[in-house]
Amino acid sequence: MNNIIRMSKYFFTNRFFSGFILTGFIFLAFSCESMDDPKPGFLDPSTFLEKQQDALDLLTGAYSGQYTIESYLKPWIILNDIGSDDCGYIYAEFPDRTQYDRFIYDPDYKDFRSMWWHHYMIINRAGLVVSGVNNMPDNVFDSPEMKKRIIAEARFLRAFNYFNLIRLWGDVPFFGDNYISDPVGSVEMGRTDVETIYDFIIEELLKAEKDLWGRDRVEKGRATTGAAQAVLAKVYMTRAGWRLNAKEKQMVEGDHNNWGLAATMAKKLIDEGSYNLLDSFRLVFPARPEDYIYENSKEQIYFVNATTEGPWFETKKYYGPRRFDNGGAYSSYVGEYELYKSFDPADKRLDATYLMWVYDKDFGRRYNLDNPTDNWYWWPGLNIPHIGKYLPSEQFYEYPPKENLSGTNFQLFRYAEVLLMYAEAQNEADGSPNGQAIESFNKVRRRAGLSEWPNVVDPDGNIYPNSQDGFRQAVRQERRWELAFESKRLFDLRRWGILVETIKNRATLPDATQEDIIRAQQITVNHNLFPIPFYEIQRNPKLWQNPGF
Repeated sequence: MNNIIRMSKYFFTNRFFSGFILTGFIFLAFSCESMDDPKPGFLDPSTFLEKQQDALDLLTGAYSGQYTIESYLKPWIILNDIGSDDCGYIYAEFPDRTQYDRFIYDPDYKDFRSMWWHHYMIINRAGLVVSGVNNMPDNVFDSPEMKKRIIAEARFLRAFNYFNLIRLWGDVPFFGDNYISDPVGSVEMGRTDVETIYDFIIEELLKAEKDLWGRDRVEKGRATTGAAQAVLAKVYMTRAGWRLNAKEKQMVEGDHNNWGLAATMAKKLIDEGSYNLLDSFRLVFPARPEDYIYENSKEQIYFVNATTEGPWFETKKYYGPRRFDNGGAYSSYVGEYELYKSFDPADKRLDATYLMWVYDKDFGRRYNLDNPTDNWYWWPGLNIPHIGKYLPSEQFYEYPPKENLSGTNFQLFRYAEVLLMYAEAQNEADGSPNGQAIESFNKVRRRAGLSEWPNVVDPDGNIYPNSQDGFRQAVRQERRWELAFESKRLFDLRRWGILVETIKNRATLPDATQEDIIRAQQITVNHNLFPIPFYEIQRNPKLWQNPGF
């Protein structure tokens, strides 16, 4: 029940969610009661949905599951960034985060349960929108397209969250187009094969794409036509790639034809021209109030919309460096030094991706996080560049930070990724990159101030071969640089089928750390999926655990 109090704070303070308080029945999703039998004092959706605003309020309740530090704004980042080779957790205040970093997964960890629960909560609420709004008379809406848009946004949310569930856990309980009042509470539902769920996800997104509106017509943070197209492209790419078949306990490769479908959908988004790259990479991540005007830019496709009042993104202390006196900030999420060193010094993304200097007001001195002579100042092991994407640039970063909350949005899809998705998918589909795939790749490189294909070098300074595999490796590396700390890397390593070899190879390099060696000792093929939360296994006899846990 504490969630009710926390969530109500978000919605009283954020205009986007101001209508949520009106929909009392939504709070049932937080209670131990079922919504099948309305209790006194709660609104029955079948009688509540009388006018357009009721439908919009109900839709807002569906969105609300992702606007919380128990969802995309914390556990999502912890699991998918710390649990990759891009990001680590050095300061061991929270042992579970250290374990994620070392590929030691405990099904009882709260982040697994939080992500499981919130995904199903959103699916539950989105299903209620689809079924409830569909039955409303057309004449209560401003226009037929408004009704279709509301249903389309709910379909998008439902599909996107099912997609995340199967990427995280593989076969999961699946309720299809049926509205289930309490999907997380069901103890009679087993696990459905991912291919069945994929078919549903694609069908939902194709329906949504037809009726969603463009970014210029909807409120900031809502699903758009472009969002559906971007997610569809990623769905096809992921389905084409590798995954762990939990029943067979082995990696299997998807249908190659999905690469062509992914390329077609990404190209459709590109050709429609609603999105483009910003000139400045720094402004893609506006981390101070003066730059928030760039938050709904032509590059940003779908994001978790945060404000300084709430829902908030906790960045100023979590991402900032911890001092020797246990003060300053927290160093909760720290980029791996190997990734930092792989950047070309001329890469314009470097200064925006990392925080390399801070001016400490307490000590009246500027400190370099990549200077061994300043090692005394930092907590042992933390004199390394910290993640800067979600922090203001050094000259605007108040250190030590007085507060943790930030209005910076957390981006789930942006145009640069779509360009790289098209480049990757077209190359895989056709056996070599065509002109548009090369230009899509080069656009990302051009903004970074780097050389263009075919004159592209790998982190060791070697030019990639001008071939399908050479282009494949270049695009994969470019994804790592461009999308660092955006919760993409772990999913990429899994769908490319190279998670285990990548982690093991790190331990063989001359600059390997003790953590690299521990990870290499722990990693197995089973880490291509997370364990089903122990609580869910305990109470549902029809669920079975993923292999190795």
